[in-house]
Amino acid sequence: MTRLDKLRIRQLDESLSQFRALRDRPSPPDGWLRSIRQALGMSLRQVAERAGLSVTSVQSAELNEMKGSIQLDSLRKLADVLECDLVYALVPRSSLAATLERQAMERAERIVGRVSDSMDLEAQGVPEPERQRQVAELAEALLRERGRDFWDA
Repeated sequence: MTRLDKLRIRQLDESLSQFRALRDRPSPPDGWLRSIRQALGMSLRQVAERAGLSVTSVQSAELNEMKGSIQLDSLRKLADVLECDLVYALVPRSSLAATLERQAMERAERIVGRVSDSMDLEAQGVPEPERQRQVAELAEALLRERGRDFWDA
């Protein structure tokens, strides 16, 4: 992995870390659209008129948001009508760097495991500490090179 790749990953991890706290905050039971619309005291008709939509379309959008099937452009348009901004992000469960390291270790384990199994069958197995050293070295090389097959199963 190049220094530029590492810098890019670190910067992205830092900017996404701000969203981690939001990940644990549940959406309102009625969804954001309906909750904010009601808090502002706007009727479905008023939102529909401001958005240039039918009342049925706004109702459908609110239901689709609750189900998690609303389209982002519809959500963005209705958010704008409610004088809100749509903020969209994919928030890594740990960090991008940790995800890459985990993938490299898993691939290295599989590769070394296949070779180790063959060697065990031929009574040429290596001790566990040596096997772990090989996995660590291979994982480091896989992470550094990150070839096209890095994410292959």
